Amino acid sequence: MSTLPAQQSAAHLLPGRQVHTDPGLMAQIVAAAADAIFSEDLDGRITSWNAGAERLYGRPAREMLGKDTETLLPEETAEQLGNVHALALSGERVEHFDTWHLRPDGTRVPISLTVSPLRDASGAVAGLATIAKDVTERLQHSAALEEAHRTLEKQHVALRRSNRDLEQFAYVASHDLAEPLRVMTGFVQLLEKRYADVLDERGRRYVFHVVDGAARMRILIGDLLEYSRFLRSEPGSEAVDTNAVARRAVASADAADVEIGDLPAVWCDEAAVFAVLQNLISNAVKFHRPDLTSHVKVAGEVIDGVVQLSVDDDGIGIEEEYRERVFGMFSRLHVREEYAGTGIGLAIVQQVAERSDGRAWVETSPLGGCRFCITLPAPPKSRGTA
Repeated sequence: MSTLPAQQSAAHLLPGRQVHTDPGLMAQIVAAAADAIFSEDLDGRITSWNAGAERLYGRPAREMLGKDTETLLPEETAEQLGNVHALALSGERVEHFDTWHLRPDGTRVPISLTVSPLRDASGAVAGLATIAKDVTERLQHSAALEEAHRTLEKQHVALRRSNRDLEQFAYVASHDLAEPLRVMTGFVQLLEKRYADVLDERGRRYVFHVVDGAARMRILIGDLLEYSRFLRSEPGSEAVDTNAVARRAVASADAADVEIGDLPAVWCDEAAVFAVLQNLISNAVKFHRPDLTSHVKVAGEVIDGVVQLSVDDDGIGIEEEYRERVFGMFSRLHVREEYAGTGIGLAIVQQVAERSDGRAWVETSPLGGCRFCITLPAPPKSRGTA
């Protein structure tokens, strides 16, 4: 600023020599600065006012020189700015202090202030220099982010409520449907037993279809209950011995030719891991090529702190266009007469993956059939954390 003494000009040290900035050049730089820069004396009267200040406040230098800086302050910020000025007058620099200033028409301007003490030749504080930056754009951006955050939070709340209602519906519907289904099945079977000699071939066929349909409905309800159990439960947090669980899954699936590699432990719950491996191994065994004994391989590895489990088979495979669809609830690619099942197993696999912040997918296996993969958290020690 032109009011600064020569000894207050900036000095920059370069390798091998010292360079002093010309005070006149410094005054030109201040005058041309985009930010508002002004100075005041110990009584708070403005002693310099650059072009940036004229643009920010809408007041020319001839009007502001000699005016008290309090004319820039809204009433509610006067005390705050007084404390800032007092701190700067004690010799401390105050940086990036966010507050409000006024324009002549009363418009409040959000600004960020840096207030520095000015010293005379003896080193005593002789006034203050203020750099004011208009932060309207930053404030608008921050407000937009806050509004987006509030909107997102509302959407999350609505989604959580919707999911909770859906989970409750799935559980109640499947649970409450089971009892009337048992009653219906029982009475139809009694009808078949007591009136067998009265029913003709068509009547017996009708009874068979009712009983068969009820049996399939019972299986569907059981699978829906199983699926809702994973919807309603929180992800587990224990180290699971995946090798032991895989052996149990193989025994449960009554599978013969299943090769289990050295599987890493996962940070999940044992029931969920068992459901995943049981469903994947059962599927691999079920969808084998006609007249061939299936071969299944279970493997796993830790990749970037996450366990990837894979189940390979040499079965009939899945066309790429259907690979997303197979994880849908009750989704089937084959008629029931070809391959039994309700199509809930892979939906459970995906549900376990998603609730553990992992994912599930299918690709072509080197064995010629499918490779189903799922990622689950590794135990903390495997992630390199305490």
